[in-house]
Amino acid sequence: MRIDVAHDREECERAGALFDRVWGMTGMVPNEVIIATVHAGGYASLARVDDDVVGASWGFLGNDGTLHSHVTGVLPDYGARGVGEALKRHQWNWANERGLGSITWTFDPLVRRNAYFNLVKLGAVVTDYHEDFYGSIHDGLNRGEHTDRLHVRWQVAGRGGVQPTGAYVEQAEWGIATPEDIEKLRRADRPSATTWRDRQRADLRKVFSGGWMISGMLRDGSFAVRPS
Repeated sequence: MRIDVAHDREECERAGALFDRVWGMTGMVPNEVIIATVHAGGYASLARVDDDVVGASWGFLGNDGTLHSHVTGVLPDYGARGVGEALKRHQWNWANERGLGSITWTFDPLVRRNAYFNLVKLGAVVTDYHEDFYGSIHDGLNRGEHTDRLHVRWQVAGRGGVQPTGAYVEQAEWGIATPEDIEKLRRADRPSATTWRDRQRADLRKVFSGGWMISGMLRDGSFAVRPS
């Protein structure tokens, strides 16, 4: 496997086609938006096995010296082969070479595997919580779902070229539970999945109303909460 920055229109279009395959829709990120972002100095990359594109990532520059990584996708057959981590670490090196301060992105707090990947494996830090951040999305993964998101920051500046890594939090004041596999639950029992969203939303409102913060993940898959 190799990771390459997308330089031209054809490579940007291949990134767009990968996103469409992963999210089950057409124009998940319009090709012209990826092309314009790269032209303006933003980031897009492709993960290839031989000449097959199996993953891609796309992000744009923020006004505070950050790279906002809007989307990273990997084909299902390659989900457990380290492609996602390779894409993120390539992205970190790209940001580091350009003197950027950090990389930010959002994720659904109900998806435990993404929480583990972001907080435990990469060492990103939760900074904010947004309810229905994207409004209604009609792709194959999010159709009919609330788009509540946690916002994370992955530090680049001040690391001396050494990428952050994370670990489980061993103790916390309390934990916010996550389902073992929300995507499977949504397919099998939509009312139960909705209950999970409502319960978690209430807990996250409590955290972000003041006085608390998410400090990482506990080994049972819960978000670790401590006083801020």
